Amino acid sequence: MASPTPWLRPKWIMFVGIMLLTMGFSLLWLQQMPVVAQDSVDLSDADYMGAGECSSCHRELSRTHDDSLHVLTLQDTSRDKDAILGDFNQGEETRQVLFPDSDAPRAFSQDDIAYVVGSGRYVQRYLYEVDRDDYRVLPAEWDVTAGAWRPLNLAEAWEDPAYDWETSCAYCHTTGLNVERGRWEDDGVQCEACHGPGSIHEELASDAGRRPDEEELLAIRAAINPAIDPQVCGQCHSRGQNADGLPFPAGYIPGTNLADVFSLVTLDQTDHWWVTGHARQMNMQYNEWIDSGHATSLSDLRLDDEADDSCLTCHSSDYSYNMQLAAAIEAGDREGSVPQALTLDTAQFGITCAGCHNPHTESGLDALMVEETYPLCTSCHSDNNTDTVHHPVQEMFEGRDFIEGVSGFTGVHFATENGPTCATCHLPQVPVEAGAERTSHTFQPVLAFDVEGLGDSCSSCHEESSPQAMGQLIAAIQTDTQARIETARALINESTPIWVVRALDFVEGDGSLGIHNYSYSDALLDAIYEELGLYTAEAGQ
Repeated sequence: MASPTPWLRPKWIMFVGIMLLTMGFSLLWLQQMPVVAQDSVDLSDADYMGAGECSSCHRELSRTHDDSLHVLTLQDTSRDKDAILGDFNQGEETRQVLFPDSDAPRAFSQDDIAYVVGSGRYVQRYLYEVDRDDYRVLPAEWDVTAGAWRPLNLAEAWEDPAYDWETSCAYCHTTGLNVERGRWEDDGVQCEACHGPGSIHEELASDAGRRPDEEELLAIRAAINPAIDPQVCGQCHSRGQNADGLPFPAGYIPGTNLADVFSLVTLDQTDHWWVTGHARQMNMQYNEWIDSGHATSLSDLRLDDEADDSCLTCHSSDYSYNMQLAAAIEAGDREGSVPQALTLDTAQFGITCAGCHNPHTESGLDALMVEETYPLCTSCHSDNNTDTVHHPVQEMFEGRDFIEGVSGFTGVHFATENGPTCATCHLPQVPVEAGAERTSHTFQPVLAFDVEGLGDSCSSCHEESSPQAMGQLIAAIQTDTQARIETARALINESTPIWVVRALDFVEGDGSLGIHNYSYSDALLDAIYEELGLYTAEAGQ
């Protein structure tokens, strides 16, 4: 019996097929986006101005961004003591610190906190001002979810450089950081952290006045980065180090190559990863994404001889963004000429962070999503109704009728009230540091059923079966489905009815080898076997 295809296997057990996740940008975000680069200028000569300067023109965008979690990544307690969420009526033993001017340890208090680090979604950490413009992370953090203090053990002693704010943490919690001086332009992740220093952009806009002509408008927009490049998010949502050993890409400017200044943690550095290839530390979304099908969706498309520019709708986030810009201009919602449509040769990126997330505001959805995850995923992971069967994931998962005579196989997962969706399995919550969990961006389910400390993607719902039994069942289904597909494929010839070929394409194109809807894929293969006489041949053996 044939084994599943190699891309369905982790180190010891098969993965359910990769599901790509994307859709074009929402019009709401598009209206908020202040600029788009045409032929972008080099921003290395620009200076950071601060979010206050940006808000003087982009008032509505600034207002919504002020409510986002990005802004709250660093909060000055001299301006807002209420930013501190920790309960100082508990955890006195955990908060013990030997301060530089003390002979004996004591529990740190609210008065010792100069800055709050973290929005408070998961945890908050706190900074103590050791000297002017010199801060150190206090060695206890507030677990917001658990409502309790826990030790922050970055090193054996609090004097260790691991607790140094400027060289360990500051880059990703500030905007415009100068590491040498220990100073920064803005608290939190503000406009220029993602769009690059804005002085040239501001100067050009100021010189052009209220009514810039077409040439001036193009120059203004080219002098800032639109932040579609996944490296913009990757500068902080990643693990690695720069040439000086710092855990962040000091000197990176949006629009440049992140790899020139920052070496990412790789899969062979096993202390950062679970054996399944899922990250086991916080802030590794980019490390996971860069090896996913989303990252390679554009390069993979270019390898297909039948690909054309229309495929970019689902294979390129910058293509989708460019099309949204064109639509807004044609509708009169945006000034300027309609940008030239991108092509297979001119598109730059696959499915990037910005294709699924809106970093400017929560918009009422978790994780800054641009849309609920199921319609977002299935906007691309569904059959395109062309002459060929293409990515029929939604049709298989839901059990939509595909060929005459095989019907009524609504997916069990799909039909279950509050049942699992794409995100449940393909964006699993994976344990990271200190007992916390984070959403993985490998887009692979966790199908390791015997790894201590790592829950799998099935057992939390299928409590009636042991994890080991679930693992064996999935392996058996996928192995059998793959073998049946290959057996049927070997008998296809010019006289084979077209529906047989399409049905095979349907089962195989779904990518899960029976897991998305076993009853349906099994029934389709039964119909194919009947047509090809395989059951008769087997009975005669």
